Amino acid sequence: MEMPETIDVHDLPEEEIELLWKFIEFLREKAKARGKVTLEKEEIIFVNWPLGVKGKLTRREIYDYP
Repeated sequence: MEMPETIDVHDLPEEEIELLWKFIEFLREKAKARGKVTLEKEEIIFVNWPLGVKGKLTRREIYDYP
């Protein structure tokens, strides 16, 4: 089935035509979002930060609780 490029709205009130425009934009955004949902594996590189700490630290030591 071939889809038309235009929609005939000549007998509709302005409010309903505006509603159609908003609905079409909503559908386009939804289609864009569906295309962007692809889950790609991204490599995460953690940076080394030389703190000079050997061993494990507790949360209390890291966040300096009172």
